[in-house]
Amino acid sequence: MNKSCKVSCRDCRAFDELYMRYAPHVEAFAFCLLKNRSEAEDLAHDIFLKIWENRESIGHVRSFRNYLFRMTRNAVFDIFEHKNVRIRYERQYLRVGDFVSEDVAAKVASEELMMIIEMALEQMPEQRRKVFRMSRCENRSYQEIASELNISTKTVEYHIRTALAEPRKIIGVIAFFC
Repeated sequence: MNKSCKVSCRDCRAFDELYMRYAPHVEAFAFCLLKNRSEAEDLAHDIFLKIWENRESIGHVRSFRNYLFRMTRNAVFDIFEHKNVRIRYERQYLRVGDFVSEDVAAKVASEELMMIIEMALEQMPEQRRKVFRMSRCENRSYQEIASELNISTKTVEYHIRTALAEPRKIIGVIAFFC
């Protein structure tokens, strides 16, 4: 019987083992996206609290790691959405310009955008992520990338095009709420 099944049977030791094994990974992943240690710690604790509170349904989970990843990702999106609601409220009702310069508001928005792009990159296949970073971060030409990775330039173009489409989809969904 795996640990997540034991947790669903109210085994406290199994839960403790899952927490000790996975909480640091959840916190690290959340920190990569949130860039705030305190928020990441709180999020990790909240996720494991939800797991304990809903332990009866954990036994049906096929991959506990994937389950944790989805929970963490969704919780981060909830935090982003909450921040966006707060920012929209401040802009609309409190006139953010009275409290924060537009440069600061733009910086917050661009930092959140970069986190979303980074999240999209982390979900890409390794080869696509590598091609994208070589192109965008290292400013390498498609020919240089193709030569180094021993793939065709058409494959490089495909990876870049596909890599750029994912963040655009996410941004489009988020823009719907703004």
